[in-house]
Amino acid sequence: MPKTLFTTITPLPAGVSRQTVLETLHSHIEMIDLNPAHTERHRINPPPEATPEEYHCAWYQITDTISYLPGYKGKVSFKACFHDLANGLQNHVYAPMGLDIKEKWTLGGNMPGEPVMPAEIGIGAPISGLYLREDVEMKCNFLMTRFVRKTLKDALATLVARLVVKAQLQEAAETNRRLEWGSPPGSPPLSPPSTAGIDGRFPRYKSNRMSTQTAISEMEGSQKSPRSDRYPAELRSDVRLQGPIELP
Repeated sequence: MPKTLFTTITPLPAGVSRQTVLETLHSHIEMIDLNPAHTERHRINPPPEATPEEYHCAWYQITDTISYLPGYKGKVSFKACFHDLANGLQNHVYAPMGLDIKEKWTLGGNMPGEPVMPAEIGIGAPISGLYLREDVEMKCNFLMTRFVRKTLKDALATLVARLVVKAQLQEAAETNRRLEWGSPPGSPPLSPPSTAGIDGRFPRYKSNRMSTQTAISEMEGSQKSPRSDRYPAELRSDVRLQGPIELP
């Protein structure tokens, strides 16, 4: 069967983060459900025909509802394997009628604040910002090529739309969390209020140790209080003057 190769570049909106994209690509069930024709999917063991590399991938049995003729529908099942990458995902679909599809999803580009890396030329990649790259290799009947390619294109559009919505929901949840702690959006979260004291002040620790001055005073047998030693008689209010004071 003839082989068809094509690459699709899709720039992502600024609000979509790298973490959101990778979490979605690594969610195999979510990626399978991009195609509305998939009506059922579940994990299976690697089939005997799996290659040594694909044997250790995650395998799924997928069921599709297809229309043979107007008014006539049927179900067809096939196997697919998924392999997570550090910056994307690979999957291989073994469909009926000799249809063989290999897809590779790669997250490229940079987020605001990250260094701008040189972009590959000749594929239409944006100079800045994140983008999804989809590399497809498929083998199928010439009459099915157009239909399969349209199906993959629709799945890509659905993926981007879901990424935008997921990013908006995560941003809303983060805003609500910050407001709950009483901090404005975009600022670091505040620490929980202290419960050290009822009045909110720091607790005062009482010390039973006597001061050095008091200890020395008691050892010398002084009858003067620390207050009397600290303030001279002329400045104390508890000393009564007897008559006028003659200055020299």
